[in-house]
Amino acid sequence: MKQKPNLIQKSINRLFLKIYDFIDRKNKKPETRFGTKKAIEELVAQYGYEYEGWMQDWPLEIADFREIENYFLHYDEQTDDDKKFSLMEMLIFALTDIENDADFNKYWELLRGRLIKDFEIHVFTVFNCCCFEQELSESWNVAPNMRLLWNEFK
Repeated sequence: MKQKPNLIQKSINRLFLKIYDFIDRKNKKPETRFGTKKAIEELVAQYGYEYEGWMQDWPLEIADFREIENYFLHYDEQTDDDKKFSLMEMLIFALTDIENDADFNKYWELLRGRLIKDFEIHVFTVFNCCCFEQELSESWNVAPNMRLLWNEFK
């Protein structure tokens, strides 16, 4: 004869369902977004970077941490969301190349403010940089900061 779950077991099951639902909503992947061809081509032309249309991870391949301050200035001048999106990818990958902790932290705070201000533009990028599917030790050095930022907004 099958026993009916007792009241405590039912409560525990409901609690687990609520926790799983919360985790799922919190880490639910937002709508995928990519940089537009026009925005990317304008940016690489402005900086004189070499770019080919087949370059899937173009900001990772071309972003130059020595240009990070120029990227910030350029970002702040933008009114076009597509260019902001692509510039933010360049900023993030430039930041990942900074090895000095003091510089990394300084530029992270500048980046964080812009991510907060324009979070809706960058929600996919932030989620992607959280690297939820990986251990932090195997992720980009911005992943811990991105996870904290994600938790503030989601």
